[in-house]
Amino acid sequence: MSLSFYLKKHFPFRSGGFSIDIRLSAEENMVVLFGPSGAGKSLVLNMLSGIIKPDEGFVRIEDREVFNSAAGINVPIRYRRTGYLFQDYAVFPHMTVFENIAYGINRLPRSKIKAKVEELLELMRLGGLENRFPIELSGGQKQRVALARTLATEPRVLFLDEPFSALDYQVREKLRADLLMIHQKYPITTLFVTHDLEEAFIMGEKIAVINNGRLEQFGTREGVFYKPKTKNVAKFLGARNIFSGIIVSLNEKTVAIENPDIGEIKAFLHDEEPRLTIGEKVTFGIRPEEIMIIRPDRPIDKKVQDNILDGEVLTTLGKGASHTIYFKVKDRDATLKIEIPNFAYRKLKLSKGKTITVSLKKESIWIIPERQAKG
Repeated sequence: MSLSFYLKKHFPFRSGGFSIDIRLSAEENMVVLFGPSGAGKSLVLNMLSGIIKPDEGFVRIEDREVFNSAAGINVPIRYRRTGYLFQDYAVFPHMTVFENIAYGINRLPRSKIKAKVEELLELMRLGGLENRFPIELSGGQKQRVALARTLATEPRVLFLDEPFSALDYQVREKLRADLLMIHQKYPITTLFVTHDLEEAFIMGEKIAVINNGRLEQFGTREGVFYKPKTKNVAKFLGARNIFSGIIVSLNEKTVAIENPDIGEIKAFLHDEEPRLTIGEKVTFGIRPEEIMIIRPDRPIDKKVQDNILDGEVLTTLGKGASHTIYFKVKDRDATLKIEIPNFAYRKLKLSKGKTITVSLKKESIWIIPERQAKG
């Protein structure tokens, strides 16, 4: 089931005025709407579902328009066959789990209702809880009930507005896995709103980066995370090593960029990269996890022999399964952020003040010409 839309709306009562102007098309994918708080992600879902009426535009589900400002079409919410899951569970407290799931299909024959609810109880790992009331459930169980109730109506498009943000980390992990499994079994076009970077990477087959009511970039998870098209996208997606420079040499495969704080850096030119010219100003960078720390007891591999930098560890920060290293380039003003797994951190015996050598893998460096960089 495909979803395509163009939404335009001004919100004069928001602080300083705010407007949405977004066009997007999605197939049977899990599409993540990602961006900072206040970017307009939830407003987009509210307009798509019919809760808020856009000033201009259209919403098309498969070959049916449920909204078109020019044609005067505005199908009521209950007839759009869309599912909407909120972050606050939204289950009926006076109904049992069974009754909650069956709520949207209560006009079907009893036998079909029973079969459908039992199928969803099994799928959502809610077996044995069908006679309980929401007050007797955990937060994760309530959200699984809410999702089951949404799926029971067989929506053509599913909208999820930060559905796991109120839950603790372990429960969120389980529910993410549940949702990905459910999406494989029921490949419904799904728009999933989050401002959590890890969640965006885990859940998004496609990622739409929203900022200030506009679409900054849309593409595959790998394309958006590792090849940002604007400074804003790079910052939102955790690419902390961002520099400005001038192109000093160029051929079909590689480009050399000069930056006074880090020196000359070589980058591989991918086919989708914009055309560049010598002397052009650019922004470039590399994700923290793409910087390699060179082991002193091994020869340098040809794959990482470019962009070799010496320096020292300014500080380290442990966080769960990984460590963040802040690295000061020798005789330069540049500081790089590096992410490495804990096992590598221990093996390299890293600590504050230690002298190390790193490589900025040239195929992992992204480039944004100044003419298209924003923010």
